[in-house]
Amino acid sequence: MSEDQLYEGIITDIIYQNEETGFMIANLDTIVEYICIKGTMPFIKHGDKLRVSGTIEVHPIYGEQLTVRYMEHVKPKEKEELLTYLSSGVIKGIGEATAQLLIEAFGEKVLDVIHETPDKLLGISGIGPKKLEQIVESYKEQYELRDFIMYFQQLNITVHMAMKIYRTLGLEAIEKVEKNPYILANEISGIGFKFADQIAMKMGIETASPFRITSGILYLLNKEAGNGNSFILKSQLMQLGERELSVKGELIEALIAEMAVTGHVQVERYSEVELAIYLPSLYYAEQQVAVKLIKLMMSGVSTNEMYIKEFLEVYQNERGILLGENQRLAVEKAMTEGVFVITGGPGTGKTTILNALIHAFERQDKKVLLAAPTGRASKRMTEATQREAKTIHRLLEFQGDMEFQRNEQNPLEADVIIIDEISMVDILLMHRLLEAISTGSQLILVGDADQLPSVGPGAVLKDILESKIMAYVRLNEIYRQSETSLIAYNAHQINQGNAPTLNKKDKDFFFISKYKADEILSEIKMLVTKRLPNYYGINSLEDLQVLSPMKGTGVGVDALNSMLQEVLNPPNETKTEKKMGYKLFRIGDKVMQIRNNYNIDWSNRFGEEGKGVFNGDIGFITAIDEAYREVTVLFDQEKEVVYDYASLDELTLAYAVTVHKSQGSEFKVVVMPISYGPPMLMSRNILYTAITRARELVVLVGDKKYLNRMIGQTQEENRLSGLKERLIHFHGIWDELQNL
Repeated sequence: MSEDQLYEGIITDIIYQNEETGFMIANLDTIVEYICIKGTMPFIKHGDKLRVSGTIEVHPIYGEQLTVRYMEHVKPKEKEELLTYLSSGVIKGIGEATAQLLIEAFGEKVLDVIHETPDKLLGISGIGPKKLEQIVESYKEQYELRDFIMYFQQLNITVHMAMKIYRTLGLEAIEKVEKNPYILANEISGIGFKFADQIAMKMGIETASPFRITSGILYLLNKEAGNGNSFILKSQLMQLGERELSVKGELIEALIAEMAVTGHVQVERYSEVELAIYLPSLYYAEQQVAVKLIKLMMSGVSTNEMYIKEFLEVYQNERGILLGENQRLAVEKAMTEGVFVITGGPGTGKTTILNALIHAFERQDKKVLLAAPTGRASKRMTEATQREAKTIHRLLEFQGDMEFQRNEQNPLEADVIIIDEISMVDILLMHRLLEAISTGSQLILVGDADQLPSVGPGAVLKDILESKIMAYVRLNEIYRQSETSLIAYNAHQINQGNAPTLNKKDKDFFFISKYKADEILSEIKMLVTKRLPNYYGINSLEDLQVLSPMKGTGVGVDALNSMLQEVLNPPNETKTEKKMGYKLFRIGDKVMQIRNNYNIDWSNRFGEEGKGVFNGDIGFITAIDEAYREVTVLFDQEKEVVYDYASLDELTLAYAVTVHKSQGSEFKVVVMPISYGPPMLMSRNILYTAITRARELVVLVGDKKYLNRMIGQTQEENRLSGLKERLIHFHGIWDELQNL
């Protein structure tokens, strides 16, 4: 084998570069000659000075190439070299003008200043605290992170994923992974237990190691939480463990008992023969939600019945409306109960009740706060009530890392708190919300119990209603646009298992029969690009949303997004693109955040700043900056978020989204394919949820056979949740104490 040869020079041309793997082919100018080099060299840019060693190989087309085995980044030392280096854009936040100012101020010591005393840069014109942070982070990438990246590449982890590890765990990640490789499965999205397990095996951890089994149990519990379950039955956990960990059940059983003793899991009796196994955070959240709801319920206020009756008469006369019997009952009960739930489908008058309640409370000089789980839902609430509504995270003054300014020590200052779209709220967020509500405040929860449950764990609305502890009203009569709209009518028909009314002239609910996947896609393409914009004057990007029950079939969101991106945002020379794995992002693309990111920064045009972008948020790509390796997204036309390339796996195209991801959103027009899919996704409540997302028009495209199958399929997602039982239990204890 030939000896390694050593070269030093400056990168003049990058022929090929894969940012995800770090592999590149480039030309190196050694002053004496140009050398073509290839290999895994992350974060290399035009103008970098490198010292490389490797073997020369002859490529049949490209000729001599040095296959790099070792690479070292050489810091430039001379002023001219430093100016060229800094002007190249290799460090984010430093352009040509800033580079010149830095050289003038610090000369040949400029890199030492950036590394050791970066605060000195604040004296340079144009560099503020935010830009300084960007410069320091980018400098770290150039130098400190190289060894970090190389370490993880030896474990078959891509540069892209290694950067995610760095963002989450910091430079201490190497030490943490060597102590516990399974931390990667628990902390890093995209690295599953099996991959972490392979790394652990390389490190010599035995299959039956208690350490491995404990990590596996926590992984399985987190996986179940991701599926919406608050706990898992012990028998199921043992079966999953035997299959995924390849160890005997008795080993798993012994470790569950040990983890219960050490507090890594919570164990509770589920039945005479079965135990429920919880993650501690979910167990605690369930307990606290049940206790706080009972406390709030028992501290209901007494409002004069005569005042309520007089108010309703005056309010109806002033508005020229007549409330239905259930609507009047809802207003009366909501004004006297500590906790009250209003549930009903579209068009049943929930907004009418809310507006009446807000006016009634305000006439009593009570402070009312309004909130909903998502930005779109809160904006819709604001429009419907003409009062400010916030997201729950903003209401609680979210700080990042699931920390909130509003909590038990600093509760919300309000007499009444009204939460819309409560079906979307999971047990963890419900816990944080209730933690910030003082006993004595009234809580009114509004939502549709027939929609899909929250994306996160738990079944909050369903459990509250089924416990029959809290007062509630279920609205069934349709009021909204009952004479002209079929959307609300058909939603209720479908919910009752009846066939919808279709294709009536001048109505708003249509079915187009197509049978093959390519025919359905072609029809949706025509609807989105021509027929609906031309006939109804809608903007296909802003007003219309394509929904599908599934992701990967011929009419799933993957196929739909691929087709719709090409017709709604076609490529041209003015639109920068970025390919990440199988995803292609382009300026102008409609995108969705697919997991909660509690720590990402956002800002808006009013100068406000905050943290957090959440699962289901939809926005548009406004900029892709190759030099800074950043993508900018504008969410809800107001919240601007900058993603580095390592975070792009949190985004997906959103020309089409799954019905599950559409919860809490409302669109003028919904278009949905109706075709064969997995039985669990061919259900009535998925169809119902999709239809109720539309405000003005629904168009279904597909086979009526599958439409009828969905209407007939009543199988619901039965989540494992203990909130209902806890509410009943704690209510019983309260009653006993009152009777002593």
